[in-house]
Amino acid sequence: MNSITDGDRYSIRAVDRAIDVIQCLAEREEALTADDITAATGLPKSTVFRVLATLVGRGFLERDNDRQTFSFGTLALLVGMRALGNLDVQRVARPFIEQLTDATGETAHLSVLNEQSALCIDKIDSKRSVRMSSFVGFRDPLHCSGVGKTLLAFQDDAVREGLIARIGFEKHTERTITEPEALRAHLREIVAQGYAVDREEIEEGLSCVAAPIRDHTGKVIAAISNSGPTYRLDDAAIRDLIAIVLAHANRISTALGYLPRRPAP
Repeated sequence: MNSITDGDRYSIRAVDRAIDVIQCLAEREEALTADDITAATGLPKSTVFRVLATLVGRGFLERDNDRQTFSFGTLALLVGMRALGNLDVQRVARPFIEQLTDATGETAHLSVLNEQSALCIDKIDSKRSVRMSSFVGFRDPLHCSGVGKTLLAFQDDAVREGLIARIGFEKHTERTITEPEALRAHLREIVAQGYAVDREEIEEGLSCVAAPIRDHTGKVIAAISNSGPTYRLDDAAIRDLIAIVLAHANRISTALGYLPRRPAP
């Protein structure tokens, strides 16, 4: 009986090359030219042009004729959304982030570390009139967002330092941390307390509390947050939010199989 897992025996060269091109685009945040893709993949230029023409024709890629660059199109978005739907953490976390928004009335996000940012893979909007304009697929910076700081803080030392070296430290508001050593000190506080707070660090008038989600091994694989306008989230409200967000993050982690270590007697 033939098996799809037989590897190279059933490999289709043209499909392999198309995936090389798709992966090249997926690994960059900016649109790329055909020459960029040729250089990055090592494929013949004629092959890259044929693959790009096919993918554009099927709506998987879009071409900017003025800049001669390529980026993902509507079909790629559909495929990506279906893939997100299959992520265990998203499936498990969804009812809990719905409950989080119900409990607080504020917008809840679920994000994962992706390259040098926190990628939003699910969101439950607040039903209030003033709410966030983020969306699934939105990327938050690591140095000044609740989910970004949480995901960064709980990485292994080598991974965290590598990310800090590439952050760029763009200043979004007067409260944005723009120095590596100040960020390191802040991240140590986040690890010690188990959550992160963003008080208008990424956007004026916006505050947020975020907490880590762990898998069955104890590794932090995602973060949830609750965000809203600062005028609704004063210091007392933030204190309440911390307890609620931590509780929901812990429930998600437990649902993923995480068992916290009990202190030694």
